Amino acid sequence: MTAVPMKALIAGVFLLANAWHISAGHEQQQQRHLQCWHCSSDTIGAEDFCDVTFQEDNIPTELIKERNINLLRSCNSTINSDHERPVCRKTVEENNGKIITKRFCYYTNKSDPVELCNVTSPEKNVRRIFCEDCLTDRCNSAPGLVAIMTAILMIPILGLIPQLSI
Repeated sequence: MTAVPMKALIAGVFLLANAWHISAGHEQQQQRHLQCWHCSSDTIGAEDFCDVTFQEDNIPTELIKERNINLLRSCNSTINSDHERPVCRKTVEENNGKIITKRFCYYTNKSDPVELCNVTSPEKNVRRIFCEDCLTDRCNSAPGLVAIMTAILMIPILGLIPQLSI
């Protein structure tokens, strides 16, 4: 074999190997989707696990299987945009005097900061108490909210302390 055909053969092998590696990596990336909890505390039966504090141990697994309900969803965009990313979102909102916690997949612009969730306004007649977007699997169980809600509930109690010490 001469030097030119040998170089062409070696280059061809490297090109094929590289093309295979790129397509295999692309398939893995397509199969890997963000996993988010999907529930609302105002759904009958969900108040035991989908409240402000997420209680995975309280999920009624037999009922979930019986009704074929999927509480853990894959967030896969149908748009496949270079500008969009999936996030897991958790909101706590007051609607007609009732506090409702929701967990779901949401899609934001990749350029938007994760904190934008707190800036956007909810529907009419709904007051947002808390909103958090996160980027890791199952992150919208958000145990950090307990501390925030505790602090909010403690403010009125702290206001009573000076009156009690009289």
